[in-house]
Amino acid sequence: MITMFCFLSALSFMGDTVTFVADDRVNMLIEKHVEYNKTAAVNGFRINIYSESGNHSRSGAMAAQSAFAELFPEMKSYVSFEEPYFKVKIGNFRTRLEASVALDSLKATYPQAYVVKDALNVKDLLGIITIIPEEEIIEESEIEEGVE
Repeated sequence: MITMFCFLSALSFMGDTVTFVADDRVNMLIEKHVEYNKTAAVNGFRINIYSESGNHSRSGAMAAQSAFAELFPEMKSYVSFEEPYFKVKIGNFRTRLEASVALDSLKATYPQAYVVKDALNVKDLLGIITIIPEEEIIEESEIEEGVE
């Protein structure tokens, strides 16, 4: 019998995590699923913070990505080349609303930023899930024994 405890609330892809407490067989199935789908993509949104063309646009994109990582280390950023532009896009948002909320918080630092449709890697979205092996689960009775 597989027992899984799952407490879900409104999720945001800006840092909240979901913790699954599961049997090892569930972990094995999740790992196989991730491996099978590691190149899979879903439709979503990102925020474009940099878009330039020209001789120094690649180094400019790398510098913009580094500067962003220092200011917002919790958000992922991606450098891409879409001829003739080097672009820096940030975040993994499933809805335009999530991206717009994040954009509002970035507008002071990046006034030229805007929301764009993009393909999101499934493996990046799965980064918000933490798996706890069954042997690491602390039973409620063990917790009560330690508290006096």
